[in-house]
Amino acid sequence: MKTFAVTTIIATFAFIPVCAGVSSIVDSQRFGVFKYDTYADVCDFRIERYLPPHARTITLDKYAMGHRAMYAITLEDLTEYLDKLWADADGRSFVSREDLGHGESIADEQFDHSFDGLDWPIPESAIHFHSPVQSDGGGADYYFDTRTSTVLQHAGYW
Repeated sequence: MKTFAVTTIIATFAFIPVCAGVSSIVDSQRFGVFKYDTYADVCDFRIERYLPPHARTITLDKYAMGHRAMYAITLEDLTEYLDKLWADADGRSFVSREDLGHGESIADEQFDHSFDGLDWPIPESAIHFHSPVQSDGGGADYYFDTRTSTVLQHAGYW
């Protein structure tokens, strides 16, 4: 009986550190900054639902509640992708496309804070697009730089 009690106490106190250790190892492989050549290389359903299939030269900063991305794409491919997202949402976006100000030109000080801590070039201005918004606030913002055909993207999901 004494051995069982001691073993139970040790197992109880060891459980949390073991879980923390396993989580730390898994998170180091799952989160952080990663580079991919194409959309097909990403293989993460959380990212894929907000990433245009024509994206290339992709850099992703993955974290538990979302991701930030930088990639090359044409304006035509980006807008076709977003039009399809909105069509697939079929009115189920928590905020309408019209209320989001879709396709407006904005200055860098309106969005550069979304990419703090990353050494990514922030364009002086960009065209701002939105994905449909989930009822819990999940969705993505896309900032298209017309000079370089580069998108900076910030997505949140919970």
